[in-house]
Amino acid sequence: MAISLSQSFAGVDLAVADSGPGIPPQERGRVVERFVRLEASRNSPGTGLGLSLVAAVAHFHNAQLLLEDNQPG
Repeated sequence: MAISLSQSFAGVDLAVADSGPGIPPQERGRVVERFVRLEASRNSPGTGLGLSLVAAVAHFHNAQLLLEDNQPG
């Protein structure tokens, strides 16, 4: 996992990247909803709240959450 922070014209960019299986482009809008778990994660521990909490915190701070491909991750 890699975490980086940089200054941009629009403000500050915080990036978190990993090498996991990634999120298919057609599912990226859905994974920020509460209790959503993709099929590949159904048998692993968790509740499906992680990205919904990230989205809520970003919204609270007037930030934008972008989910992009890290090839893989």
